[in-house]
Amino acid sequence: MKNYKKDFYDSYDAVRLFLYVLLIPYLAMFLLVGVYMIIGTSMNVSMDDFMSYLSVILINAVFMQICLVVIYFVFNYKRGINFVNATQFNKKVNAWAIAIALCMGFAFMWFSSPLVTLFEQGLIGLGFNLSSDLGFSLDNAGTIIFAIVGLSIVPAFIEEFIFRGAILQGLRKYGNWFAIIVSALLFMLLHSNIQQTIYQFAFGILAGWLVIKTGSIWTSILMHAFNNVTIIIMQSIYEIKGINTTEVVVNSELIIQAIIYTIILVALIWLGVYLINKVYKNKKENETLVSQTDNEKTKQNNVDYSKIGFKQGCKIFAQDSVMKREGILAIFIALILLIINSTSMLM
Repeated sequence: MKNYKKDFYDSYDAVRLFLYVLLIPYLAMFLLVGVYMIIGTSMNVSMDDFMSYLSVILINAVFMQICLVVIYFVFNYKRGINFVNATQFNKKVNAWAIAIALCMGFAFMWFSSPLVTLFEQGLIGLGFNLSSDLGFSLDNAGTIIFAIVGLSIVPAFIEEFIFRGAILQGLRKYGNWFAIIVSALLFMLLHSNIQQTIYQFAFGILAGWLVIKTGSIWTSILMHAFNNVTIIIMQSIYEIKGINTTEVVVNSELIIQAIIYTIILVALIWLGVYLINKVYKNKKENETLVSQTDNEKTKQNNVDYSKIGFKQGCKIFAQDSVMKREGILAIFIALILLIINSTSMLM
């Protein structure tokens, strides 16, 4: 049985894990394509025909998530980290906080839609060929269940473990807001999806704040899963009813709707933050994601990192030469991949 040495993540874990989840899936995909070519050749089937098989499409759809799961748990094993304790996955969270978080997540998804649509239409106007097609239809129970489990629930768990668990916690030494903003930025960059950049970054900030405030990663996991499942169900309903959601007309009505919805969204998020703060106003211990061990507290001289502002956190990070070098490298590589993927979308 593995003898776990740590119950927490540090900055080294945060940066290295991000580099691994950023690069390894791409290398694994090249190997997978090689396997496809070997199998296709042995079957005397062209690559295009082989890639059109439903089984291959389904594998491709969940391949990234499979890679993330393997990388995350192998990383924890090699580093001797007990991820359950490190993320406080086993910690209970206030039921009211969960309900409020789910409402905030749904409001964020629903009321940000017109603004996201305008952003997407702007990209299309610049020549980007945007597509949210899953590659398979959601018009039967089998593919719907597959999408809910493989593309909604599993991603919610593994992405939250990585970004609101390892990365957020590992960067806490530079301050809460530094950890929230940077983990949200890395969350956005990992997806390399230009049309979802604003949404993913804002969602990452909301999820990070909820995890730190409530002291449990369950709030972000449930909110993430709820949003994902809702999107899949709505998309399946649209497909079954034959509703075309791709044809969008940008006019004054859509612009006004985007403005009104954004104002409503800001108000609802503000209300949610107020209610969460009210729920936890007498629970100061929930201000941290993971309770530090006595040894870790001694190393950090009992500094209260929740009081470090974002600007101060950036200065502290800049003084850490090793982490600064690796962090800049990670962001640089992620930006390059985003640019490559975005360029491939140009018509």
